[in-house]
Amino acid sequence: MKIFRLRFLDNKTPIPILKGIEDSFIRKGYFGGATDFYKFYAQNIKYYDVNSLYPFAMLKPMPHKLVKFHKDLTNFKLDNFFGFCLAEVNCPKNMLRPILPYKSKDNKTIFPTGKWIGVYFSEELKAVVKLGYNIQLINGYEFTKEYIFKDYVEHFYESKKNSFGAERFIAKMHLNQLYGIFGRRLDLIETINISADKLDDYLLGKVIKSVIEITDDIYAVLIHTNMRSTILEELNIHLEFERKNNFIPTVQSNVAIAAAVTSYARIHMIPFKLDSGIVYTDTDSIFTTNSLPFEEVGRELGLMKDELTGNTIKEGYFLGIKKYGYYYIDENGNTITSSVFSGIERNSLTFEDVTNIADGGVITRNVPIRFNRHIKDLNIEIKPATVTVSYN
Repeated sequence: MKIFRLRFLDNKTPIPILKGIEDSFIRKGYFGGATDFYKFYAQNIKYYDVNSLYPFAMLKPMPHKLVKFHKDLTNFKLDNFFGFCLAEVNCPKNMLRPILPYKSKDNKTIFPTGKWIGVYFSEELKAVVKLGYNIQLINGYEFTKEYIFKDYVEHFYESKKNSFGAERFIAKMHLNQLYGIFGRRLDLIETINISADKLDDYLLGKVIKSVIEITDDIYAVLIHTNMRSTILEELNIHLEFERKNNFIPTVQSNVAIAAAVTSYARIHMIPFKLDSGIVYTDTDSIFTTNSLPFEEVGRELGLMKDELTGNTIKEGYFLGIKKYGYYYIDENGNTITSSVFSGIERNSLTFEDVTNIADGGVITRNVPIRFNRHIKDLNIEIKPATVTVSYN
């Protein structure tokens, strides 16, 4: 964030900090990526991955200055609106692959059909209307558009593309981690352990949530972080302002930007999820029995990369989210097996194991190192564990 602000952010376009009520509204429309499995078993599969999906999304116009809150958008055309809105959504019951997310009552992200009300980024609503969704706007926040990240993304993508080792890794981290900072919640908590003689210093110099006595000499202190450096000087003013008006948060974040980035990423993945040969999709990758057109594959930002460099998966089982395995024959005639199962080391299962699981069998694996956290005494125990994998 510091590098972005000092080196790449135009002083003429400072990024506003949202008020609490604005953050609360827009955060309801902040969804991540989607993982879906469509076919239990397939043959002759291609595996593609988007080159830097989120950085590619960051090149799009971002919500910048807040224009106004519209109390009534019922007569407003969606095409003329840019921002976040509460809307009534109607997805046809017969839609084979619904692609608009929704938070269910148990806080899980689902992709339903039928009718519901939710908060969404306008550009994602415009994309799903073309697929048959019916959208009725209710109210929402309108923003101006601004290309905020163009220079930043292009700089670090060039660095990533033309470097190796640590330099490439650092460039990749710059590309992938910046947008998430804008989505930080208004109140972040940091936990630190301090000696008893330092406690008074922290109580006087930090905003403390709570203090837990561990021993006579050690305290665990929960500190409010992500605050402006001048917060202690301004604290009384903020508290008085909060009582009289709408609270302006003290954190440096803007969830509208983070939500727009993830929304643009999902929009980019829509045509791939609707591909006739689709087998499995992750946030930024797909398995499909169709080869993508030549112009959609390459090293440039936003294009698809052939993860197997021309090889085709002979057989694959896709048993659930993060539960799949496959094999292919490489250019030297070697059989390469890959497996992804939560709780099990990646590529540690043979294709025979995967087939066994698909047929209803149970695979048991010993995990030599498993970290176990004990909240009461703040200890971490490292010990082996036994993990079973089954299809359910």
